[in-house]
Amino acid sequence: MSKKYRNVSHLNRKFNSCVISQENLTAYAFAFVCCALTTGHAIAAPEEIEIYLDDFSEVGKYSLDLHTNYVTSGQAPTENQFRLTPELSYGVNSNWEVAGYWLTVTDSGEQPRTDGVKARARWRPSEPSPSSPFYWAVNFEVGQVAQEITPNESTGEIKLIGVWRSNPWLVGVNLNYDSSIVDHPKASATTEIDCKIAYEIKPGYQIAWENYSNLGATQPGPGQPQAYNANYLVTDMELGKWDLNFGIGHVTGQYTDNTVFKAIIGVPLY
Repeated sequence: MSKKYRNVSHLNRKFNSCVISQENLTAYAFAFVCCALTTGHAIAAPEEIEIYLDDFSEVGKYSLDLHTNYVTSGQAPTENQFRLTPELSYGVNSNWEVAGYWLTVTDSGEQPRTDGVKARARWRPSEPSPSSPFYWAVNFEVGQVAQEITPNESTGEIKLIGVWRSNPWLVGVNLNYDSSIVDHPKASATTEIDCKIAYEIKPGYQIAWENYSNLGATQPGPGQPQAYNANYLVTDMELGKWDLNFGIGHVTGQYTDNTVFKAIIGVPLY
């Protein structure tokens, strides 16, 4: 997905000629209200703090993203923790993209360790079109991760992706359902609503607000995942062939992170 933010600015320029109809404004308002309502409830998985949009790897080519974040304040065991997750993706065709993740963590004063691996496949019915501001896709993910992330260790996720564009604005909404893929899970499934509202200041440079609202376990109870919320102020930019996303966020609710710096670095492979 190293073409992620370059595609954003390119499509925004194409959408400049689109007329903002009443239907478009209604969709924008609905997405904004969804984000606002979920803010009070409580973050994507700690290894990948990202809103999925309409980026896609080119057919027959690989893309490399480096997901990083650092917990500047919080509680044990994640305070001063640095996370690095390389993501290598491949464009199978115009409808399918596959990717793999390697989760690594470095605690304060400790040696780096692995927190597991994940694989995903993303499907879209069609490519983004300048004739329509709407886009949607579905992402499927499975993983084998450390107990620090989930006591079930084996995980599965379905993510619904919705995007609306009208230059210079962009709104993206992700609806996530996370569940164990083992027969008798220790932790209940969880649901999450993530949202991004971005404004393009100039070609290749955006400012945005990202919200990650985990609604907690679908079957609440003692020891089950609790709701938490994170808000990030971010910038997306192009630097030559590099694509960069930087952000600072604050987390509230039942979570050990408090203040987090994050970066997603799209590494040019060609």
